[in-house]
Amino acid sequence: MDMPLLSVTQTKDGVWSVNERGPSRVAIAYFPNKWGALKHAVRVAHAKPRCRVAVLEGDGSVRAARDYAQGTADHEVEL
Repeated sequence: MDMPLLSVTQTKDGVWSVNERGPSRVAIAYFPNKWGALKHAVRVAHAKPRCRVAVLEGDGSVRAARDYAQGTADHEVEL
């Protein structure tokens, strides 16, 4: 089973988006600020058995990423 990915990025017009990609789902949500987008991404990640949240730069490179898994206190963080 592939781990779903939630990517948080700012669009060219300044809106923040959360893109969810998984084996059976593709969804996009838009937010006026980064904080709202991050809160949404973490809330969705906690609702899944396993999930990765990545904050992307404008060029698509990963600024930060974190893996979430149900029932674990440890989370891997890549900076």
